[in-house]
Amino acid sequence: MIKRILLATDGSRGAESAEAMALYLARSLEAELVVLFVKDARLIRYPELLDFGAISVPMPAYHEAVDEALELKGQATLERVAKKAGGVALDRVIRTGVPYEVIVREARTFDLVVMGRAGEQEGHEATGLGSTVERVARTSPVPVLVAALGFQAPRRLIVGYDGSDLAARALHFTSELAPPLGVEVVVASVADDLERAGVLAAEGVEYLKAHGLAAGTQALAGDPAEALTTFQEPSDLLVMGAFGRGRVFELLLGSTTEYVLRRAVGPVALVR
Repeated sequence: MIKRILLATDGSRGAESAEAMALYLARSLEAELVVLFVKDARLIRYPELLDFGAISVPMPAYHEAVDEALELKGQATLERVAKKAGGVALDRVIRTGVPYEVIVREARTFDLVVMGRAGEQEGHEATGLGSTVERVARTSPVPVLVAALGFQAPRRLIVGYDGSDLAARALHFTSELAPPLGVEVVVASVADDLERAGVLAAEGVEYLKAHGLAAGTQALAGDPAEALTTFQEPSDLLVMGAFGRGRVFELLLGSTTEYVLRRAVGPVALVR
């Protein structure tokens, strides 16, 4: 069961949708929510010495000033989320470190991580995603939900199923997430031909049926990434395996996952 949710937020405009999604999920699932703000140690440590013409700022003074500014921002961000909690059991945590490393480390004792698609930093050149999101997505020990740019309460949950081990884990995750949300569930399968896709989708439905969850099917043909993003609507939560197959999966997001995250119009939950 999903009973502990970690919301990682940097207080940016891009994180507001993730904050709303995390509160919605915590309320719907009756789960504990921990809101994490990470003071980026790289901003505190660098540069070691600032020079402005004849004026030099000593390293200790710079470090202290940046740390204090980040602390204040973190407190303000967590307070803002807490004011919207509305009865959700919520804890606030501020840590210092490299953001993605801290988030992944904290995630070990949670069932789900919720993040915005991009935060303060510009999108990663290779993926169109914030670099922190991309790194958490490929290294988190638990599922990661990447919120859409704008929040909508999901009305449908689409689970992508292709018969792989990762897709099976996405089914397992769906069987826990969907019932308390009370949303329509659709198993979407993509293959070279619609007949094969239909067989795969029916296989996924049978698994969910055994867990007491009724689901519809959607057979799609063509490129999996393009088919899934075209099928998804803004109010759909898409659940899928997080990585491609092969030796590179430890280093890079699978091409399908990367494309979906860049093009998805709704939230995407990535399951390892």
